[in-house]
Amino acid sequence: MTDKQTLAARLSGGFTGAGLAVLAIAIMAVWGLLLARSAPAAFDTAPLLWFRAADDPSRIIGPHWLVQVWLGLTWLGDFGPRVAVALAMVAGLLLARRWRGALFSLGVLIGGLRLSSMLKDVVGRARPDLVPRLDHVHSLSFPSGHALNSTIFYLLMAVMLASLLHKNMARKIVWALAISLVLATGVSRIALGVHYPSDIVAGWVMGAAWLWLWLALARRYWPAVLKG
Repeated sequence: MTDKQTLAARLSGGFTGAGLAVLAIAIMAVWGLLLARSAPAAFDTAPLLWFRAADDPSRIIGPHWLVQVWLGLTWLGDFGPRVAVALAMVAGLLLARRWRGALFSLGVLIGGLRLSSMLKDVVGRARPDLVPRLDHVHSLSFPSGHALNSTIFYLLMAVMLASLLHKNMARKIVWALAISLVLATGVSRIALGVHYPSDIVAGWVMGAAWLWLWLALARRYWPAVLKG
């Protein structure tokens, strides 16, 4: 394959990845609009009840301390902790003289926050009221900001850390930990009664698609960002 053919294939792959990412976000947004304008379906209400006692929906099934576990898991997706760790990650990249990676990370994370806020306003879905909420919330429901932004944040950290690691097992551990944190944060929002499951799924898909979009564009326009 000639250099021109290699470049053409790389450009085509980058645009295809970015296009699929945008399409995934658009599909989820349309799904949210449909959900916001209809009564909650069984697939959205049943999981909210799975975590609650049948005789008292205000109580989570299990020992009393389990509520604190769910709150602790949801805390991992809160704005404050994410910002603190993100700043530490950016500082680490700058100290490692990876200023491109630092700028890229800031763009991905700040853009993700704006995407989440914009989609909530556009979709306009109210929070579930099937069970008492065990966490304080002030914004709209779809997509879950915790699910969307924790997906972007933890998977981005995995991308950046994995590029610095030489052992395959170490990279696998980093990715396994990142995915586990993403899943745990999302499930905690359902357990606490502040999100429908569809809010969480949409947040996961949109967050992954947003990161995928930026990675596809980076491979196309700024490949040095992803080099260790």
